[in-house]
Amino acid sequence: MAQTTTARDTARDLDPFASTAYASIRDRIVRLDLPPGSLISENSLGAELGLSRTPVREALKRLEREYLVSIMPRRGIVVTDVDLRQQLQLLDMRRGIEVRIIARGIERATPDQRAEFKRLAEGMQKCAELNDLQGYVDIDAVFDAIIEESCANRFLTDAMRPVHALIRRYWQTQKGSDTLRAALLQHVKVAHAAALGNSEEARSALLDLCEMSEQHLLKQMR
Repeated sequence: MAQTTTARDTARDLDPFASTAYASIRDRIVRLDLPPGSLISENSLGAELGLSRTPVREALKRLEREYLVSIMPRRGIVVTDVDLRQQLQLLDMRRGIEVRIIARGIERATPDQRAEFKRLAEGMQKCAELNDLQGYVDIDAVFDAIIEESCANRFLTDAMRPVHALIRRYWQTQKGSDTLRAALLQHVKVAHAAALGNSEEARSALLDLCEMSEQHLLKQMR
């Protein structure tokens, strides 16, 4: 199942065409439809998306700032590698910024949003148990969007948004592994805590997830 791109998934500082191109190309990279090392053609992407080169170029510039592509003058555009050291660095972002977003989002969530967290948590758990990674990612993206909305601090959420894409792409490289399944189920605990309005429990679950992820990454790097 392809990842569904919502308005909140797009880049708000780009024009509508560039924003559409950005979301589409980003999702292809995250799903590994455009695997690490792939050469990207502005013309080919424009033709596939039914867009001119200008919005595609703007989208690629944004993706370069988010570390998903590398633009090399006179050589072309390349999808970046999945870097394990980078993933370790992203954990610092998660322990800081994501923990704050989750806490603020839960504290400020409306009853309707908490009811949605419960529904999403149940869906995420089912997908994790079935090893349905793409289904999980789709639901997780909605969960993140609602948390960001309830947090109501765009400085925090804008800083965190590129991190989600890099992490989800890494998940794709671990698809089907017991370690990924355990990590996804641990993240489900965050969603369940959000449904209960328990920011401290969510914080603890997220920090435990970061510790689990760090140990797995260090093991992979040996």
